[in-house]
Amino acid sequence: MLQKLKIRSRQDIVPLEKAILGQYYFSLQDYLGFDEKLALLFQSVLLRLSRPFTQPEISFFLYSKACERLLIPLLLHLAESGILEENGIKLNLIVLPGIHQLQLVPQTLEQLRSLGITPQANYLSLIRACLSPPNKVVVFCLDHRELYDFHQCGVDTADQLCQFGVNTISIQHGGTRKDSVKGLASTVSDLIMVWGKRVERELVQDYGVDPQRIRVVGNPLHDVLTTLDPEAALVTLQECYPQVQPQLQNKKIVVLAACLHTEYQGYGDEPQLYRQYIQHIYESLDFSSVLLLIKMHPNDQRNPNLYRQAAQQFADLDSVIVIEPEVTELNVYTLLAIADLLLTRSSTVAEEALMMGKKVVAFDLFQDGPSQGYKHLEEYGVYQTVYGEPKTALKTQVEHMLSDGNSDHSTSIDLAAEFTYVLDGNSTQRAVNEIVHCLSVS
Repeated sequence: MLQKLKIRSRQDIVPLEKAILGQYYFSLQDYLGFDEKLALLFQSVLLRLSRPFTQPEISFFLYSKACERLLIPLLLHLAESGILEENGIKLNLIVLPGIHQLQLVPQTLEQLRSLGITPQANYLSLIRACLSPPNKVVVFCLDHRELYDFHQCGVDTADQLCQFGVNTISIQHGGTRKDSVKGLASTVSDLIMVWGKRVERELVQDYGVDPQRIRVVGNPLHDVLTTLDPEAALVTLQECYPQVQPQLQNKKIVVLAACLHTEYQGYGDEPQLYRQYIQHIYESLDFSSVLLLIKMHPNDQRNPNLYRQAAQQFADLDSVIVIEPEVTELNVYTLLAIADLLLTRSSTVAEEALMMGKKVVAFDLFQDGPSQGYKHLEEYGVYQTVYGEPKTALKTQVEHMLSDGNSDHSTSIDLAAEFTYVLDGNSTQRAVNEIVHCLSVS
């Protein structure tokens, strides 16, 4: 009964909200709590009665973990660079957890606090931008019409800002996977920052995106690849998981970076397929010579943990290390630095492994499964797609790649240019430069 009253009261307040906000009512209003709603209504009235806000502003809009992953590095770089002070720019961070249950990680919150940045729980900064569009820029990730259900908030918000003449800029999320590029082509923002030349090429040639809307900057997350230290990574691994120490001398390291959610929707019993997937991997590895490091996806379920559950029956427990997302000192790049082989299914991590000179097996239960979006990676480096049938195919392929240590697998293709422009550690700076430049042309 209490829940019904709460839902009813939320519905009752909508006409009042629309009457007060008028044309500045965003669909984001539906995702605010009551306290945030009241604060926004009060602040918006005061804002509209005040003088126009002419100070340049950059607002970062976050509503999912993907937004956090791509945009927080840019925001922190901006805040630490001195660019804001030099140019009198105000920086806003809007974090709306009610859309996709986004909670910033503690490390990020601590960094923000140290820089004097308080995440905003409503979209007042966007209303201020609409009231005075010159010198206002809003930065997005995931404002794709093609995948509207998940990206609805990004699309609707960018559309509304566009109606008021507010400059918007978005950054690529996801690599060269076919459906990711197709979704990126439907980005609403005025400008699209992409990582590498392959995506730029496909957006223009295959989807007719105006090249003037595209900026190739590289993937800001790849800046760390230039400073990775495999020896330090091994030390960290042993500090976090002491049981691996006696195994490192005589075992190959296989990293599994996939996910056990969403990718087999529509294939039948989805949970059972993920159990079958991980069981097949365990049964295909020779744990007398392999140490398996599993980097869990942030959205994989924890209770039960399917990786650990299946390991009880189908694996050598000492040889399977399940690394949860909170273990940030062992991120996927750190693990790739020490890996002999990457196992995945359909992930940007495959491109990153190839750039780092690693061998990759993309294992999928079905030939028409999600791995087909990355089949083109077989053009680059050592990458092979393997399916659930025949049952021995994965075991054979893994053993072949792990034993094939002396062959020359070099390629004449510039993988960095294809996937991330250039590995020079400056992708974050290039992206920040584009964002600041948007202010000068608005």
